[in-house]
Amino acid sequence: MRSYGQMVNIGRCDWGGALHQNRARLELFGSGSSVVKHWWGVLDWLEDQREVKITRVDLALDFLEGEFGIKDAVQWLKDGLFNNGGRNPRHSTPGDWLSEQPEHGRTLEIGRRENGKMLRVYEKGRQLGRPGSEWVRFEVEIRNNDREIPLDVLTNPGRYFAGAYKALQGLSDHAPARIATQQKEGEITVERMSEVVRTQYGPFLHVLRASMTSDQVMEALSRPGVPRRLERSAVAHVFEPEECV
Repeated sequence: MRSYGQMVNIGRCDWGGALHQNRARLELFGSGSSVVKHWWGVLDWLEDQREVKITRVDLALDFLEGEFGIKDAVQWLKDGLFNNGGRNPRHSTPGDWLSEQPEHGRTLEIGRRENGKMLRVYEKGRQLGRPGSEWVRFEVEIRNNDREIPLDVLTNPGRYFAGAYKALQGLSDHAPARIATQQKEGEITVERMSEVVRTQYGPFLHVLRASMTSDQVMEALSRPGVPRRLERSAVAHVFEPEECV
């Protein structure tokens, strides 16, 4: 897909040939998922194909104002609300846990990828570079290890998100619209990247403006393309890309 004059990866398709019984694999990245308008159409197409199976799906729920967060998830873990088989699953705590005021974001991982299901709760806004952000993402990764992922997970994701763990059953009513999370991510990323440019290159740009107009400075320093961190927002039309084909 082309956005702002630059090709952006939205997924990939592999064909295994005779060695893999002529099977093909379609992987859709987050940037690709963001531009699908009607998942019912995708489901209808898949149901017409031969021997279709989903091997992995990631289901995410965002709380832009911190309605639920890391502390809630920690308490639910202590209360046994992630317990599916008699004991709490393993967990890990990557990120900025030892700081009194964590700036770079904390992550709570519950479960193990090898077992086919895990939950990540992480401070998305801080991860993107806004220290005071309350934005938290709950993300369930489900793989087809010892389980079959039904195709209707594409059209009823909330049902399977809520069913992954008891602790998640009361969260779905608080989900903002998908475009809202992409807009928020784009705004935070632009703000953070602007701060970096201002800090590192602000004086240089000030010197250039002494001998060039602002338009000349922009013409001299800009080039076509989209920064990797903004690809998903650009592809999702948040910044109204010039073409998307």
